[in-house]
Amino acid sequence: MTSARVLSRRLSVEQRQQLERLRSSVERLLEAHPRSVLGQIGQTPLLALPQASAQLRLWAKLESHNPSGSIKDRTVLYLLADALDTGQVQTNTTLVEASSGNTGIALAALGAALRRRVLIFMPENVSAERANLIRAYGARVQLTPAELGTDGAISAARKAHEDPGHYWLRQHENFANTLAHYDTTGAEILAQCPDVELFVASSGTTGTLVGSSMRIKQANPKTKVVAVWPEDKIMGLRRPEGATRPLIYDGRWIDHIVEISDVEAKEATRTLARTTGLLVGPSSGAAWLAAQRLGSQLDPSLTHEVVVCFPDDGARYLSTDTFDPTHEGAFLDPVANG
Repeated sequence: MTSARVLSRRLSVEQRQQLERLRSSVERLLEAHPRSVLGQIGQTPLLALPQASAQLRLWAKLESHNPSGSIKDRTVLYLLADALDTGQVQTNTTLVEASSGNTGIALAALGAALRRRVLIFMPENVSAERANLIRAYGARVQLTPAELGTDGAISAARKAHEDPGHYWLRQHENFANTLAHYDTTGAEILAQCPDVELFVASSGTTGTLVGSSMRIKQANPKTKVVAVWPEDKIMGLRRPEGATRPLIYDGRWIDHIVEISDVEAKEATRTLARTTGLLVGPSSGAAWLAAQRLGSQLDPSLTHEVVVCFPDDGARYLSTDTFDPTHEGAFLDPVANG
Protein backbone atom coordinates (compact mmCIF):
# COMPACT_ATOMS: atom_id res chain seq x y z
CA MET A 1 0.00 0.00 0.00
CA THR A 2 1.41 3.37 -1.03
CA SER A 3 1.94 5.67 1.93
CA ALA A 4 -0.44 8.60 2.06
CA ARG A 5 2.55 10.78 2.92
CA VAL A 6 3.71 10.84 -0.69
CA LEU A 7 0.41 12.03 -2.13
CA SER A 8 -0.37 15.53 -3.27
CA ARG A 9 -2.36 17.28 -0.56
CA ARG A 10 -4.56 19.07 -3.08
CA LEU A 11 -7.47 17.91 -5.17
CA SER A 12 -6.78 17.51 -8.85
CA VAL A 13 -8.11 20.12 -11.26
CA GLU A 14 -10.91 17.75 -12.28
CA GLN A 15 -11.78 16.98 -8.66
CA ARG A 16 -11.87 20.68 -7.77
CA GLN A 17 -14.17 21.36 -10.69
CA GLN A 18 -16.48 18.54 -9.61
CA LEU A 19 -16.46 19.83 -6.03
CA GLU A 20 -17.40 23.34 -7.12
CA ARG A 21 -20.24 21.97 -9.23
CA LEU A 22 -21.44 19.87 -6.31
CA ARG A 23 -21.30 22.78 -3.88
CA SER A 24 -23.42 24.86 -6.25
CA SER A 25 -25.85 21.96 -6.72
CA VAL A 26 -26.19 21.40 -2.97
CA GLU A 27 -26.70 25.12 -2.38
CA ARG A 28 -29.47 25.26 -4.98
CA LEU A 29 -31.12 22.19 -3.48
CA LEU A 30 -31.06 23.67 0.01
CA GLU A 31 -32.39 27.00 -1.22
CA ALA A 32 -35.23 25.21 -2.98
CA HIS A 33 -36.22 23.44 0.27
CA PRO A 34 -35.47 25.99 3.02
CA ARG A 35 -37.67 24.41 5.70
CA SER A 36 -36.81 20.76 5.14
CA VAL A 37 -34.60 18.29 7.00
CA LEU A 38 -31.94 18.80 4.32
CA GLY A 39 -30.77 21.95 6.08
CA GLN A 40 -30.18 20.02 9.30
CA ILE A 41 -27.55 17.66 7.86
CA GLY A 42 -24.06 17.89 9.30
CA GLN A 43 -22.51 19.97 12.09
CA THR A 44 -22.68 16.93 14.36
CA PRO A 45 -21.09 17.10 17.83
CA LEU A 46 -17.69 15.85 18.90
CA LEU A 47 -18.06 14.16 22.29
CA ALA A 48 -15.20 13.36 24.68
CA LEU A 49 -15.01 9.65 25.49
CA PRO A 50 -13.59 7.98 28.60
CA GLN A 51 -9.89 7.40 28.11
CA ALA A 52 -7.24 5.05 29.42
CA SER A 53 -4.87 7.90 30.27
CA ALA A 54 -4.78 11.69 30.41
CA GLN A 55 -2.42 11.65 27.41
CA LEU A 56 -4.89 9.80 25.16
CA ARG A 57 -7.85 12.04 24.35
CA LEU A 58 -10.61 10.19 22.50
CA TRP A 59 -13.39 12.03 20.69
CA ALA A 60 -16.50 10.53 19.09
CA LYS A 61 -17.95 12.19 15.99
CA LEU A 62 -21.64 11.48 16.69
CA GLU A 63 -23.25 11.07 13.28
CA SER A 64 -26.50 9.78 14.78
CA HIS A 65 -27.38 13.48 15.20
CA ASN A 66 -28.13 13.73 11.47
CA PRO A 67 -31.86 13.82 10.59
CA SER A 68 -32.22 10.14 9.62
CA GLY A 69 -29.78 8.98 12.28
CA SER A 70 -26.57 8.31 10.38
CA ILE A 71 -23.61 9.77 8.51
CA LYS A 72 -25.20 8.68 5.24
CA ASP A 73 -27.38 11.80 5.20
CA ARG A 74 -24.23 13.66 4.14
CA THR A 75 -23.55 11.21 1.32
CA VAL A 76 -27.12 11.15 0.06
CA LEU A 77 -27.44 14.94 0.05
CA TYR A 78 -24.48 15.20 -2.33
CA LEU A 79 -25.55 12.19 -4.42
CA LEU A 80 -29.03 13.69 -4.81
CA ALA A 81 -27.67 17.10 -5.76
CA ASP A 82 -25.40 15.42 -8.31
CA ALA A 83 -28.24 13.32 -9.72
CA LEU A 84 -30.68 16.22 -10.05
CA ASP A 85 -28.08 18.22 -11.97
CA THR A 86 -27.62 15.50 -14.60
CA GLY A 87 -31.01 16.25 -16.09
CA GLN A 88 -31.80 12.52 -16.07
CA VAL A 89 -34.00 12.71 -12.97
CA GLN A 90 -37.56 13.80 -13.68
CA THR A 91 -40.38 14.40 -11.21
CA ASN A 92 -41.66 10.83 -11.60
CA THR A 93 -38.24 9.16 -11.72
CA THR A 94 -37.67 6.47 -9.06
CA LEU A 95 -34.39 6.95 -7.20
CA VAL A 96 -32.60 3.64 -6.71
CA GLU A 97 -29.81 2.56 -4.39
CA ALA A 98 -28.22 -0.62 -3.04
CA SER A 99 -27.64 -0.53 0.69
CA SER A 100 -27.12 -2.67 3.77
CA GLY A 101 -29.18 -0.11 5.65
CA ASN A 102 -28.00 3.41 6.46
CA THR A 103 -27.81 4.83 2.94
CA GLY A 104 -31.18 3.31 2.18
CA ILE A 105 -32.70 4.93 5.26
CA ALA A 106 -31.08 8.28 4.42
CA LEU A 107 -32.30 8.19 0.82
CA ALA A 108 -35.80 7.23 1.94
CA ALA A 109 -35.87 10.17 4.38
CA LEU A 110 -34.45 12.77 2.03
CA GLY A 111 -36.50 11.40 -0.85
CA ALA A 112 -39.61 11.91 1.26
CA ALA A 113 -38.58 15.52 1.93
CA LEU A 114 -38.19 16.06 -1.82
CA ARG A 115 -41.40 14.13 -2.67
CA ARG A 116 -39.42 11.61 -4.72
CA ARG A 117 -40.05 7.91 -5.29
CA VAL A 118 -37.37 5.69 -3.77
CA LEU A 119 -36.53 2.01 -4.24
CA ILE A 120 -33.89 0.36 -2.05
CA PHE A 121 -32.31 -3.04 -2.74
CA MET A 122 -31.05 -4.73 0.45
CA PRO A 123 -29.73 -8.19 1.40
CA GLU A 124 -32.52 -10.17 3.04
CA ASN A 125 -30.49 -10.72 6.22
CA VAL A 126 -30.38 -7.04 7.22
CA SER A 127 -31.93 -6.17 10.56
CA ALA A 128 -35.72 -5.78 10.54
CA GLU A 129 -35.41 -2.23 11.86
CA ARG A 130 -33.47 -1.11 8.80
CA ALA A 131 -36.00 -2.35 6.27
CA ASN A 132 -38.90 -1.08 8.37
CA LEU A 133 -37.36 2.38 8.75
CA ILE A 134 -37.08 2.67 4.97
CA ARG A 135 -40.72 1.63 4.55
CA ALA A 136 -41.76 4.10 7.28
CA TYR A 137 -40.55 6.95 5.05
CA GLY A 138 -42.73 5.66 2.21
CA ALA A 139 -39.96 4.07 0.16
CA ARG A 140 -40.04 0.56 -1.31
CA VAL A 141 -37.67 -2.20 -0.26
CA GLN A 142 -36.70 -5.14 -2.43
CA LEU A 143 -34.70 -7.85 -0.70
CA THR A 144 -31.89 -9.73 -2.46
CA PRO A 145 -30.34 -13.12 -1.56
CA ALA A 146 -28.45 -13.01 1.74
CA GLU A 147 -25.59 -15.13 0.42
CA LEU A 148 -24.81 -12.48 -2.21
CA GLY A 149 -24.45 -9.74 0.41
CA THR A 150 -24.30 -6.10 -0.64
CA ASP A 151 -22.85 -7.10 -4.01
CA GLY A 152 -26.14 -8.83 -4.83
CA ALA A 153 -28.04 -5.65 -3.98
CA ILE A 154 -25.68 -3.63 -6.17
CA SER A 155 -26.29 -5.95 -9.12
CA ALA A 156 -30.04 -5.59 -8.67
CA ALA A 157 -29.76 -1.79 -8.51
CA ARG A 158 -27.63 -1.74 -11.65
CA LYS A 159 -30.25 -3.79 -13.49
CA ALA A 160 -33.06 -1.48 -12.28
CA HIS A 161 -31.09 1.48 -13.64
CA GLU A 162 -31.59 0.09 -17.15
CA ASP A 163 -35.24 1.11 -16.86
CA PRO A 164 -35.54 4.75 -18.08
CA GLY A 165 -37.89 5.45 -15.18
CA HIS A 166 -35.24 4.60 -12.59
CA TYR A 167 -32.02 6.39 -11.61
CA TRP A 168 -29.30 4.64 -9.59
CA LEU A 169 -27.27 6.97 -7.32
CA ARG A 170 -24.25 4.58 -7.25
CA GLN A 171 -22.87 5.33 -3.79
CA HIS A 172 -20.10 2.73 -4.26
CA GLU A 173 -18.94 4.24 -7.57
CA ASN A 174 -19.77 7.95 -7.51
CA PHE A 175 -16.95 10.25 -6.37
CA ALA A 176 -19.63 12.64 -5.10
CA ASN A 177 -19.77 10.27 -2.10
CA THR A 178 -16.11 10.96 -1.34
CA LEU A 179 -16.45 14.71 -1.91
CA ALA A 180 -19.40 14.87 0.50
CA HIS A 181 -17.03 13.88 3.30
CA TYR A 182 -14.17 16.02 2.01
CA ASP A 183 -16.51 19.00 2.07
CA THR A 184 -18.33 18.30 5.34
CA THR A 185 -17.08 15.53 7.64
CA GLY A 186 -13.38 16.21 7.21
CA ALA A 187 -13.85 19.97 7.42
CA GLU A 188 -15.90 19.68 10.62
CA ILE A 189 -13.32 17.44 12.28
CA LEU A 190 -10.60 19.99 11.55
CA ALA A 191 -12.73 22.79 12.99
CA GLN A 192 -13.63 20.82 16.11
CA CYS A 193 -10.25 19.16 16.72
CA PRO A 194 -7.51 21.08 14.85
CA ASP A 195 -4.72 18.94 16.32
CA VAL A 196 -6.22 15.58 15.42
CA GLU A 197 -3.43 12.99 15.27
CA LEU A 198 -5.48 9.90 14.40
CA PHE A 199 -8.80 9.64 12.59
CA VAL A 200 -10.43 6.22 12.88
CA ALA A 201 -13.45 5.03 10.88
CA SER A 202 -14.91 1.70 9.83
CA SER A 203 -14.88 0.70 6.18
CA GLY A 204 -18.16 0.57 4.23
CA THR A 205 -18.37 2.30 0.87
CA THR A 206 -15.12 4.01 2.05
CA GLY A 207 -16.42 7.47 1.14
CA THR A 208 -16.07 8.65 4.75
CA LEU A 209 -12.53 7.34 5.07
CA VAL A 210 -11.14 8.59 1.78
CA GLY A 211 -12.96 11.92 1.66
CA SER A 212 -12.22 12.84 5.27
CA SER A 213 -8.59 11.78 4.85
CA MET A 214 -8.14 13.98 1.78
CA ARG A 215 -9.44 17.02 3.67
CA ILE A 216 -7.66 16.34 6.98
CA LYS A 217 -4.30 15.55 5.39
CA GLN A 218 -4.52 18.68 3.29
CA ALA A 219 -4.41 20.66 6.55
CA ASN A 220 -2.42 18.25 8.74
CA PRO A 221 -0.16 16.03 6.58
CA LYS A 222 1.08 14.17 9.66
CA THR A 223 -2.40 13.04 10.72
CA LYS A 224 -2.82 9.27 10.37
CA VAL A 225 -6.05 7.82 9.02
CA VAL A 226 -7.06 4.37 10.22
CA ALA A 227 -9.45 2.06 8.37
CA VAL A 228 -11.26 -0.59 10.38
CA TRP A 229 -11.96 -3.73 8.38
CA PRO A 230 -14.16 -6.65 9.43
CA GLU A 231 -12.05 -9.68 10.27
CA ASP A 232 -14.97 -11.88 9.31
CA LYS A 233 -18.32 -10.17 8.85
CA ILE A 234 -19.72 -7.10 10.60
CA MET A 235 -23.10 -5.72 9.51
CA GLY A 236 -22.62 -2.68 7.28
CA LEU A 237 -18.86 -3.11 6.88
CA ARG A 238 -16.82 -4.56 4.05
CA ARG A 239 -13.23 -5.27 3.13
CA PRO A 240 -12.48 -3.03 0.11
CA GLU A 241 -10.49 -5.58 -1.81
CA GLY A 242 -10.91 -7.91 -4.75
CA ALA A 243 -13.10 -7.54 -7.81
CA THR A 244 -16.07 -6.12 -5.89
CA ARG A 245 -14.29 -3.40 -3.94
CA PRO A 246 -15.96 0.04 -4.16
CA LEU A 247 -14.65 1.98 -7.14
CA ILE A 248 -14.29 5.11 -4.98
CA TYR A 249 -11.83 3.37 -2.62
CA ASP A 250 -8.27 4.71 -2.78
CA GLY A 251 -6.03 2.92 -0.31
CA ARG A 252 -3.28 5.49 -0.75
CA TRP A 253 -5.17 7.76 1.65
CA ILE A 254 -5.20 5.14 4.41
CA ASP A 255 -2.22 4.83 6.76
CA HIS A 256 -3.24 1.84 8.90
CA ILE A 257 -5.72 -1.01 8.71
CA VAL A 258 -7.04 -2.65 11.87
CA GLU A 259 -9.11 -5.82 11.62
CA ILE A 260 -11.86 -6.39 14.18
CA SER A 261 -14.03 -9.49 14.51
CA ASP A 262 -17.82 -9.44 14.69
CA VAL A 263 -17.72 -10.75 18.28
CA GLU A 264 -15.29 -8.02 19.34
CA ALA A 265 -17.31 -5.29 17.61
CA LYS A 266 -20.51 -6.34 19.36
CA GLU A 267 -18.81 -6.60 22.74
CA ALA A 268 -17.35 -3.13 22.31
CA THR A 269 -20.76 -1.78 21.25
CA ARG A 270 -22.40 -3.21 24.39
CA THR A 271 -19.63 -1.74 26.52
CA LEU A 272 -20.16 1.70 25.03
CA ALA A 273 -23.88 1.52 25.79
CA ARG A 274 -23.39 0.30 29.35
CA THR A 275 -20.48 2.51 30.38
CA THR A 276 -21.02 5.74 28.42
CA GLY A 277 -24.75 5.81 27.67
CA LEU A 278 -24.06 5.91 23.92
CA LEU A 279 -26.28 3.53 21.96
CA VAL A 280 -24.46 3.06 18.67
CA GLY A 281 -24.04 0.36 16.04
CA PRO A 282 -21.32 -2.30 15.78
CA SER A 283 -19.34 -0.27 13.22
CA SER A 284 -18.92 2.37 15.94
CA GLY A 285 -17.91 -0.28 18.45
CA ALA A 286 -15.33 -1.66 16.02
CA ALA A 287 -13.85 1.80 15.39
CA TRP A 288 -13.74 2.60 19.12
CA LEU A 289 -11.98 -0.68 19.85
CA ALA A 290 -9.42 -0.05 17.09
CA ALA A 291 -8.77 3.47 18.41
CA GLN A 292 -8.17 2.12 21.91
CA ARG A 293 -5.71 -0.46 20.65
CA LEU A 294 -3.74 1.99 18.54
CA GLY A 295 -3.86 4.61 21.28
CA SER A 296 -2.20 2.23 23.71
CA GLN A 297 0.80 2.09 21.36
CA LEU A 298 1.36 5.85 21.23
CA ASP A 299 4.06 7.70 23.17
CA PRO A 300 2.68 8.01 26.74
CA SER A 301 4.75 11.14 27.38
CA LEU A 302 2.77 13.14 24.80
CA THR A 303 -0.88 14.12 24.47
CA HIS A 304 -2.65 12.51 21.53
CA GLU A 305 -5.94 13.69 19.97
CA VAL A 306 -7.88 10.80 18.42
CA VAL A 307 -11.19 11.25 16.58
CA VAL A 308 -13.40 8.19 16.07
CA CYS A 309 -16.33 8.15 13.68
CA PHE A 310 -19.56 6.81 15.20
CA PRO A 311 -21.66 6.58 12.02
CA ASP A 312 -25.11 5.68 13.36
CA ASP A 313 -27.32 4.88 16.33
CA GLY A 314 -27.89 1.49 17.91
CA ALA A 315 -31.68 1.45 17.81
CA ARG A 316 -31.60 -0.04 14.31
CA TYR A 317 -29.76 -3.11 15.66
CA LEU A 318 -32.05 -4.05 18.55
CA SER A 319 -33.47 -7.09 16.74
CA THR A 320 -29.97 -8.48 16.23
CA ASP A 321 -27.73 -10.11 18.83
CA THR A 322 -25.64 -6.93 19.16
CA PHE A 323 -27.39 -6.08 22.41
CA ASP A 324 -28.07 -9.68 23.44
CA PRO A 325 -29.30 -9.53 27.07
CA THR A 326 -27.39 -12.72 27.90
CA HIS A 327 -24.28 -10.54 27.83
CA GLU A 328 -25.65 -8.24 30.50
CA GLY A 329 -22.90 -7.04 32.81
CA ALA A 330 -20.11 -8.40 30.61
CA PHE A 331 -17.81 -5.46 29.85
CA LEU A 332 -14.88 -5.41 27.49
CA ASP A 333 -11.45 -3.99 28.23
CA PRO A 334 -10.43 -2.93 24.70
CA VAL A 335 -6.71 -2.69 25.41
CA ALA A 336 -6.38 -5.82 27.50
CA ASN A 337 -8.23 -7.81 24.85
CA GLY A 338 -6.03 -6.48 22.05
